[in-house]
Amino acid sequence: MIIYSKKIYVQNELKAGFLEIENDKIKRFYDEREYKLEADLDYGEHMILPGIFDTHNHGGFGIRIDIASEEEIKLYLKGLTSVGVTEIFPTTSNVEAMKKIAKIVKEGYKGAKIMGIHSEGPWGARVGEKGVNTGYPEVDLGHAKEMLEASEGLLKLVDIAPEINNAKAAVDYFLANGVVMGMYHTNANFVQASKGVDWGISVVTHLCNVMTGLHHRDVGVLGCGLLKDELDCEIICDGLHVCNDMLRLVMKIKDNDRLMMVSDNVQYCGAPTGRYLGINATEGSDRKYINVTEEGFVLSDTGRLSGSSKPVIYGVKNLHQNLGMPLESIIPMYSVNPNRKYGFLDHKGSLENGKDADFIVVDNEFTVMYTYIEGKKVYDDSDLD
Repeated sequence: MIIYSKKIYVQNELKAGFLEIENDKIKRFYDEREYKLEADLDYGEHMILPGIFDTHNHGGFGIRIDIASEEEIKLYLKGLTSVGVTEIFPTTSNVEAMKKIAKIVKEGYKGAKIMGIHSEGPWGARVGEKGVNTGYPEVDLGHAKEMLEASEGLLKLVDIAPEINNAKAAVDYFLANGVVMGMYHTNANFVQASKGVDWGISVVTHLCNVMTGLHHRDVGVLGCGLLKDELDCEIICDGLHVCNDMLRLVMKIKDNDRLMMVSDNVQYCGAPTGRYLGINATEGSDRKYINVTEEGFVLSDTGRLSGSSKPVIYGVKNLHQNLGMPLESIIPMYSVNPNRKYGFLDHKGSLENGKDADFIVVDNEFTVMYTYIEGKKVYDDSDLD
């Protein structure tokens, strides 16, 4: 199959030419200035970009991974292709959900390719701005073992607050079993966060959000993420979780090769403005009901951010159109960087010869028109007409 576009993202820039796909792989790119081929598909002015790898995603389209059935998870995986996601770490710390994900991978399905499982917690210490603090959790290595067993080798990333009691024991356990460790929902100061890095924590979960921020007498976890070159930092680029001025600051200070765009989507991704039954429906919880605002905020009744409703592609649009960032600076943050971090860059993450043909076709407003995974079209927005 040969695909033509005037804007194919190859060799770190948009080029006009032909992409040849063979046996689910990218065989070759032909520059239009040198070759004139007959295309099977002509996408004209639409951009062909690498597929999105979202390593932090709790759900979407009315489905939350924690409590979803196997069929609902399959629908969610299919739905992800509509927002350009070709690779995914479903995010859950629920052991039963991990078992379902492992089973789905073994049996096969249609949708975004599960590259692993991300567990955000369950050992976090900070609830975020306008949240209701419920105290510090106890590290349970029995639960850690259950998570590892339930995931059947798929557990790739686990987050923890480094300041809680026995955090190092959990970090040591997971690292010994090949799991990457991140720091999240943390009240740690800079010294405590740095100690976690010394233990082997190498990821900062959604940089800026639900962590100690910059202060002139202690730069906190945010400062740790920015200053320590060995840390890879997730960042939500929707302009809501982190304002655009802070995004500018982060992009200016931190090596962009160490930034990974994520969505932190929850079940309200794709939901219209309104009030919904919440994540925690028990009496007394500030998340008994959730409010999706016109801007796209997902808020508890106390105003606490409760996940995201905007996919990564929305963040791409925000960085490009509102911050004026060139695509060659943006695209690696959702493709090359996470694939490098988690060990998949040899066959994923860019439109290079021999790699899996995972790509998306978008218009100038970054609306996803088509999504391809391993050379097969898995989403076509004209089917919605």
